Amino acid sequence: MITKLLLSEIISDQSVTSACMNWTKREIQIPPDIKRIIIVSGIRRCGKSTLIKQRLLNKKAIYLNFEDPRLIEFTVSDFSQLEKIATEAGIKRLLLDEIQNIDSWELFARSAIEKGFHIYITGSNASMLSRELGTKLTGRYKQIELFPFSYKEFLSYHDLERSSESFDIYFNTGGFPEHLEEKDDNYLRTLLRDIITRDIAVRRNITNENQLIRLAVHLLSNIGKEFSYNSISKILEIKSVRTVIDYCDYLNESYITDFIPQYSTSIKKQLVNPRKSYCIDPGLARANSISFSKDYGRRLENFVYNKLRRDNREIYYYRSAGAECDFLVKQNEQIILAVQVCWEVNYENMKREINGIKSALAETGAREGYVITYNQEDNLEGIKLIPAWKWI
Repeated sequence: MITKLLLSEIISDQSVTSACMNWTKREIQIPPDIKRIIIVSGIRRCGKSTLIKQRLLNKKAIYLNFEDPRLIEFTVSDFSQLEKIATEAGIKRLLLDEIQNIDSWELFARSAIEKGFHIYITGSNASMLSRELGTKLTGRYKQIELFPFSYKEFLSYHDLERSSESFDIYFNTGGFPEHLEEKDDNYLRTLLRDIITRDIAVRRNITNENQLIRLAVHLLSNIGKEFSYNSISKILEIKSVRTVIDYCDYLNESYITDFIPQYSTSIKKQLVNPRKSYCIDPGLARANSISFSKDYGRRLENFVYNKLRRDNREIYYYRSAGAECDFLVKQNEQIILAVQVCWEVNYENMKREINGIKSALAETGAREGYVITYNQEDNLEGIKLIPAWKWI
C-alpha cells in the first residue's frame, strides 16, 4: 500500500524532473481531450511521455512514471490515492507512464474515464497493452504508435535542411532523441540490453538472458535476409524451435524488430515461408550488429522499411521463380505499392532490379512502383529511381 503522502511526494518530484525539456515537434500529435483513453505505445526512449507532455503543456495535469523504484509496491488499489490527490487539486488530466507494470491497470483507467478524467497512457510492450485493450477497454481508447525520430523530425531537431549530407548523418545516428544528444553508440548498446532485460527477461521470467541478446544481435546483423525459425535454432544452438518463435515474438512486442512474410494469396503459405527481419531504428541496428554496419545496401533497405512501416501495417516481400522485390504494401486487402531498394543501380544489377519490380507489379496488380537508391535519380524502362533523401 502506497501512502497518500508518499504518492504526493513522488508526483511532485517527477513534475520537477520533467519540467524543462528541449522539445522537438513530432509528426504525430496527441488529439485534444476526448472521452477515450489516449494510449501512446512504442519502443523505450523514443519520446512517448514527452509527446504527451507537449500536448499538456500549460495545462493542469498529474504525471506519474511507474518505473520509479518508490512505486515498486504500487497495486491497482493504490489508484484510489491518486484519484484523491487529483480531485483535491482540481486536476482532471492524468499522464501514466509505463503503466503495463501495474496489473489490472485497465480497471482504474476505465473507471476514471467514466468519472470524467482524461487519461493519457504510455507503454513499451505491445503484447501487455493489447491484451488489456482487447478485453476490458474495447471502444474506450485511442492508440497511437510512436517511433524514434523520422528523418523529417531529425532535421527539425538539428535545424538542418533536407540534403544528401544531412541524410548521411541520420543514416548513421538514427532517431533516438537521447542518442542525438550523447552521440555515443554505447547508449544504443545499453538501450538494447535494457529493453531485453526489463521488458522481456524480467517480465517473462527468462533466466537465460544471453540467449535473447544473441538472438537480437543475430537478427540485427542479418536485416533483410530470409530466415526460418528452424535455421536460427540451429545457428544459435537453441534446442527448441518453439523457444526461438517465442523469443522473436518478445523482441517484436518490445518494438526492437519487425518481421515481414513473403507475399502469397495463401495464408498458409505466408505462415510457412521464410520471413525477413528489420530494426525499428537505423542507429540501433548499426550499433548492435556484427556485420550489418558495413552493408550499406541492407541498411538503406531497413531505412526504407521504417518509413513504410510508419504509414502502413501490412508489408510483405515478394519472391517468384525468377524475380524478387523488397517490399509490397497492402491496404484494404489490395497491394497498392511495390518498392525496390538498391544502393546504386548499375549495368550489373539493373536487369535484376527492374525485372523484380515489374514482376511484382504484374502479379499483384499494384499501380505504383519505384526503386529507392542512395543518391541516384533516373527513369529506367518506366520505373523511377528516387534518392532516399528526396523520397522521404
